Amino acid sequence: MSAVTMNLASRAPVAVKAKRNVALRRAATTSKSAKTVVSCSAARSDDATPGPVKRLASAVVGLGAAASLALGAPDVATAAELEILQTPAPASGKGYIVDDSGLLSRAASGSINSRLKELEDTTGYHVNVITVRKLVFEQDPFAFGDKVLETWYPTLEEGNNKGNLLLVKNTKEGAIVGGPAFLKGVGNDVLDSILSKNIPINLDDEKYGEALTSSVDRIVAALEGKADPGPPVKYEKSREKTYKTKEETNEKREIFSNVVIGLLVISFVVPMVQYFGYVAGDPDWDGD
Repeated sequence: MSAVTMNLASRAPVAVKAKRNVALRRAATTSKSAKTVVSCSAARSDDATPGPVKRLASAVVGLGAAASLALGAPDVATAAELEILQTPAPASGKGYIVDDSGLLSRAASGSINSRLKELEDTTGYHVNVITVRKLVFEQDPFAFGDKVLETWYPTLEEGNNKGNLLLVKNTKEGAIVGGPAFLKGVGNDVLDSILSKNIPINLDDEKYGEALTSSVDRIVAALEGKADPGPPVKYEKSREKTYKTKEETNEKREIFSNVVIGLLVISFVVPMVQYFGYVAGDPDWDGD
C-alpha cells in the first residue's frame, strides 16, 4: 500500500518530503499489476501462514515483552504503540477512532465518527483516525501508519479503499496512508495540502482536535466529490516594531528640551515685563 506523510518538527523540508511521497503514491496508483501496488505480495495471500507484517508485529511484541522483563515496567508510549498494532481493525459502521493519546474531546470524537460513518455508508471508503503520544519502535509516522494499515487489512482487496490519518503528539507529526483507491480518491493536491497546512498550522498552536477535524472534513469532501473546504488561514503576527529607534528617541528628547526651556523663559520673562510695566505706569514710584 502507498502512503504520504510529512515530518513537522525535525525532518526534511515539506517540499522535498512531499515530492517523494507524491512519487510513491503515483507509483502505487498507476501500476498495472497488483504486485507493484503491494510491496510484499507474499503477505497478501489468504492462506493460514502469517504474513511478514504480522510476523514482524509479533516479533516487536516479543521484543517489548523481553525488554520489560529486563528493564522493569515498559514505557507508556511503548505499550501504546504495541497496543495499537494489536488492536483489531475498527469495524465498519461502529467506530473510526483509536485515540490512544487522548487528544480528542467528546464533541470532536462524535463529529468525526458521524462524518466518517456517513462517508462509508454513501461511498464505501473507510477512514480511521489514530493518535499516539509518541513512537518508539518505528519513529517514522509514515512507516508506522503503513504498518498499522497492513496489519489491519493484510490483502489488497481489504485495504484498497481504506485509509488511516495518524497524528503523533510528542513530535507533532502527521501521516496519511491508504490503499490505491483511497489515495486516488483524495488526490495528491488535497493530501499534500493537509500535510503541509492543516496539520502544521493547527499543531503550532497545539490545536490537535482542530487539526484532525479539519483534515477529516477535507478528506471526506474529496471522497464525496464535493468542494474542498480548503486549508486554514495562518494568522501572521504583526512584525511592526513597537519600540523607538535611537534617532527617534534623540529627536523627541530635543523637542522636549526645547519646550521645557521655552516654558522656563516664559515663566521668568513674563512676570518681569508685567512688573516693569506696572512700575513705569505708577506716577508715585521714585527710582531713587
